[in-house]
Amino acid sequence: MTTTAPTDDVTATMMAAPAVGRGRLKGTLIGLAVAVAVLLAGLAVPYVVTDTYRMSLLLDGAILSLLAIGIGFLARHLGIISLGHGAFFGAAAYGVGIATTNWGWSPTAAVGFGVLVGTGIALVMGLLVVRASGFGFLMLTLALSQALYSLSVQTSARPLTGAHDGKLLSYDRDMTFLGLGQADVMNPGLFWPMAWIALTVCATVLWLVGRSRFGTTLEGIRENEERMRFSGFGTFMPRLAAFVLSGAVASVGGALFAINAGYISPDILGFTKAGDSLIAALIGGFGMLAGPVVGTFLFVYAQANFNFGGNLHLFTGIALILVLVFMPGGITGTLQKLYHRLRKGRR
Repeated sequence: MTTTAPTDDVTATMMAAPAVGRGRLKGTLIGLAVAVAVLLAGLAVPYVVTDTYRMSLLLDGAILSLLAIGIGFLARHLGIISLGHGAFFGAAAYGVGIATTNWGWSPTAAVGFGVLVGTGIALVMGLLVVRASGFGFLMLTLALSQALYSLSVQTSARPLTGAHDGKLLSYDRDMTFLGLGQADVMNPGLFWPMAWIALTVCATVLWLVGRSRFGTTLEGIRENEERMRFSGFGTFMPRLAAFVLSGAVASVGGALFAINAGYISPDILGFTKAGDSLIAALIGGFGMLAGPVVGTFLFVYAQANFNFGGNLHLFTGIALILVLVFMPGGITGTLQKLYHRLRKGRR
């Protein structure tokens, strides 16, 4: 599912006739078949992993992967790193909390509202930041995310956000989320299908977008934005659309996180949440769609099992350095290189 391509290839593809070749259509159908197989295999996980603790780790990995693949999509197709995606994740979570607890909405409607809130925040932030690139983009997303965090902990915002105390979700026991009651959504085995289906669908959508003409346009902007402008392509709207799409995917993760956890802390709006997802995506690798997902599952497992002595951040830093030095493409990038070498060796 690699989507990167050299500059000349990208430009040639964009100038070519829009007709879809047989090879490309065949690749799309194979990818969709793989997505369906992955979806069905994932739905069987609760029958294999019967331990509640391990199942909760897998569920955390699936939900946080939605945040990571949003960050990875921007990095892979536009070459920009966002530290603000925690804002969309957190805004969606608070949207769910406000809709259920303050307004008495059903959890299902609240999750839809939360996704819209997170996506709306992504649109507003995108209008302000997508013209920037590199370090400027990185710092703008971080600054706006921190501003949202500061707003959420204001005393005046306490009725909506709970300020520093966070927000406990509450709704009538008769209300359900897609048929699951309040106790059921907190059961990792029962909630897993919701998170897995959301992750698989969002990942497939991002993959299809990456293979489309729009995805090729994004890669052209990534390789040489000025050349794209000279060629007659507008670059602002494609960058904004990609930013909002990635924010919407992160918002789905935040909404599911809120309904499953039943509690929202202001920390999820801060730099730490987005920073952890960025580290996980770097370890997994940006070059493939599966990279951020692999990295997130490993990150969640490591957090749960290597946090002895209060040295979790030390171990995380060492792991990140080792990956950046010896595996610059991340785990999936390294495995991809090994696969290509083995294929060449057989010829």
